[in-house]
Amino acid sequence: MENPRGQSLKTQLSEKYLIVGCGDIGLALARRLVAAGHHVTAVKRSKPDWRALGLTLALADIEKPESLAALPTDIDQIFVILSPDRREEDAYRRLYETGIANLLAHFSQRTDKSIQPETTRPHWIFVSSTSVYGQRKGERVDEHSCTAPSGFNGRALLCAEQQFLAESKNNSIVRFSGIYGPGRNHLIRNIKAGKAVQYEPPYYTNRIHHEDCVGVLFWLAQQRRTGQPVGGIYVASDDMPVPLGDVAMWLAEQLGCAAPPAQSATRRVPRQNKRCDNRRLREAGYQFTYKDYRTGYRAMLDEQRRG
Repeated sequence: MENPRGQSLKTQLSEKYLIVGCGDIGLALARRLVAAGHHVTAVKRSKPDWRALGLTLALADIEKPESLAALPTDIDQIFVILSPDRREEDAYRRLYETGIANLLAHFSQRTDKSIQPETTRPHWIFVSSTSVYGQRKGERVDEHSCTAPSGFNGRALLCAEQQFLAESKNNSIVRFSGIYGPGRNHLIRNIKAGKAVQYEPPYYTNRIHHEDCVGVLFWLAQQRRTGQPVGGIYVASDDMPVPLGDVAMWLAEQLGCAAPPAQSATRRVPRQNKRCDNRRLREAGYQFTYKDYRTGYRAMLDEQRRG
């Protein structure tokens, strides 16, 4: 299809994307964006061989401000999908507090907000986590619920969220719940190993399939491109918060394993216990590929049997 100037519609609608932190979700998102005709620059600290994927690679470490000079600034959309290299408080704070401040400062220095309207500046989508919530009694939580994280990971992520929203209220925060899917099958391994599970009191779990993580991010980018408002926070979790015991019993049946034993009351420790409400995302129009744990895990088990 051609426009009056002779450009193909695909070229006319092509955008430039930057993905900061290109792990498995970022790489899958990049592939989908490239397939849709967009130009994607992936930001990594090390150099993988991605030439065959049609990506541009930029080597940078957001904890080192001087390395950010390698990043392109003529960008329409920036995804930030980070993972600390260690599960330690210092690593989280350096990445999500200092690193994010460095990243935002780098682009702010190259964007004069006094003369450049917000609609022409890069839009940010930051991938956060439902660990920013601290509820422990099975409460339902959404984008308006109190955030009082008890863990250092949630506190660091909340700090990062606040920085992005301070930069612009039109930036997007996506709070993923527990991610599962290819390569993320620890619960299946635990069931096979016969590890104990908490049945009482019910411990609610929330999850989102890897494919829907990519789907949500791609969908948000598409919404923005078509002029739809996408600013603020989104809780990204499937339609069915469910007690861990229910998931474990169902998985054991599917695997042909014995039901997991009950965890001793003396081994239980206070932790998050909440039910994530994805209503904003659904009402805005996103349709989950895997709406509950059964459809997601069934697809994983079918794939394992075929493999």
